[in-house]
Amino acid sequence: MTVAKINTSKWKKFEIGHLFEIGRPVSRSQAAYEEGDIPFVASGNFNNGVVKYCESKNGEVLDEKNCITVSPLDGSAFYQSVDFLGRGGAGSAILILRNKHINERNGLFLSTAIRSSLTKYTYSDQLNSQTISSETIKLPVDSHGDPDWDYMASFMADVMKEAEACLEHLRLVDKKKTVVDISQWKEFEIGKLFPKIMKPPVLHERQVVEDAGGIPYVVRTKFDNGIKYRVQQNDEMKPSPAGVISFGAENSAFFYQQEKFVSGRDIYYIDTSALNEGACRFLTACLQPIARKYSYNYGLFPDLLRSEKIKLPIDSEGNPDWAYMDSYMKDVMQVTESHVDAMSKAIL
Repeated sequence: MTVAKINTSKWKKFEIGHLFEIGRPVSRSQAAYEEGDIPFVASGNFNNGVVKYCESKNGEVLDEKNCITVSPLDGSAFYQSVDFLGRGGAGSAILILRNKHINERNGLFLSTAIRSSLTKYTYSDQLNSQTISSETIKLPVDSHGDPDWDYMASFMADVMKEAEACLEHLRLVDKKKTVVDISQWKEFEIGKLFPKIMKPPVLHERQVVEDAGGIPYVVRTKFDNGIKYRVQQNDEMKPSPAGVISFGAENSAFFYQQEKFVSGRDIYYIDTSALNEGACRFLTACLQPIARKYSYNYGLFPDLLRSEKIKLPIDSEGNPDWAYMDSYMKDVMQVTESHVDAMSKAIL
């Protein structure tokens, strides 16, 4: 079965504050907890917002399941199916949305709709209880003009069936993967490999004009290659060069930038312009684990990155084997494209 394209022409906009009770967890930080089996939900935009699993403190009341959590940093929204510990207090404490009609299936539908509506928010323009309350989401309605909770649940049930079919195909593909042997790779200090880690000129959102045909505007997000949108280029702009790897101090992720770009606050780049694209993409994948060590409260700034180390394949002289990395990534791209093509045919 294939889920048909959704006709949203008769859907209706609802203010989030009218649909949900909006709250926050009590003040707590993940650093204060020992490892355990209770999810600690913070402002991450992956893994359902779960940053670690903890042991609750004696007598501590958990945040109740069957709700939607929202990150104030980028609007990431997730349905929570089990009781959890939510990050509370000052700064990037999560928001919790509750409605008596929520269940697991329509909760997944709603979290997707909320996430789509809130993608405009960033670290420098965070959500709070007041701003999210006035935001709107578009939802299917019943004959009375109220949200059609049953339709949302039914639709997501169909989506989940298709997703399982796709996952089964991926499992078959996964069995054919080859494990990469890194036993002979060598550790390198990033600052010695790449002495030029640059801070480009900062352009705030008020200084740029969105333009679909313009130059990429890179901000601190983990989505869409770090690109918030494209903006009009003018003579006063000093774009960063193409062929470099960008990263943000907070909410870190590394991205290879194929084009010249402009950027917002606390964006930096590693000057990898002497390398070809395949080697840069390989390097970007090797850098990603470093980003997970840093957070909103402990940002990844250039001096810290320079002292970090990564493991890379080496040539006969013990230097990074950039030619191998380029060749490897070309093979990966070819295989990935064939797998995507096969999966597309499997679900059509």
